Amino acid sequence: MLILALDTSGRTASCALCRDGTVFAREARDSMLDHSRTLLPACEALLAENGLTPRDIDVFAAVVGPGSFTGVRIGTAAVKGFAWSLDKPCAGVSSLLAMAWGAAEDGVLCAAIAARPGEHYYALFRRADGTVTRLTEDRPASDADMRADMRARGCETLLCDAQDASGAALAAFDAARHGALISCHALAPVYLKIPQAERLRKEGKL
Repeated sequence: MLILALDTSGRTASCALCRDGTVFAREARDSMLDHSRTLLPACEALLAENGLTPRDIDVFAAVVGPGSFTGVRIGTAAVKGFAWSLDKPCAGVSSLLAMAWGAAEDGVLCAAIAARPGEHYYALFRRADGTVTRLTEDRPASDADMRADMRARGCETLLCDAQDASGAALAAFDAARHGALISCHALAPVYLKIPQAERLRKEGKL
């Protein structure tokens, strides 16, 4: 099974290729969140360097959040386009789950992404024997509450703002093994908070 995964949830856009559970190629472009300009060229370069075309891909995966609202929408739209045009399945991967899959160490891990000052999106996972088990749902919390949860669960490893498509590719392969792939029509960004533009519209400020 050949997977192409995209992660645009942070400042750097990345894409990775995974075959049967092994990531063998990766491309990243740091464009200061200008993913609409860099993402597709990065995918084209990655595929070309490995003698592949989009038609060779069995599963397309996108990181669906939490993270940059605009970035997540760009990555999700790209994967939906690939999958729809080629009639291929998709995987929607949490950025926090992808971070846990991409970690080098085993044990209880806290994956976190900075939100507002003093606040994170985070989730706790247990990584062991080449697999990842979710311990909590993704959630927003103050730094103090996140660290209290870490202490309560005996977690000493914090992965912060470490988004990368390699972990997303591994998580997508795990989803495929467990029959959890979805159609391009079901793939959508996941927001833990209302996007700023929507909040301003509700407040009558836009």
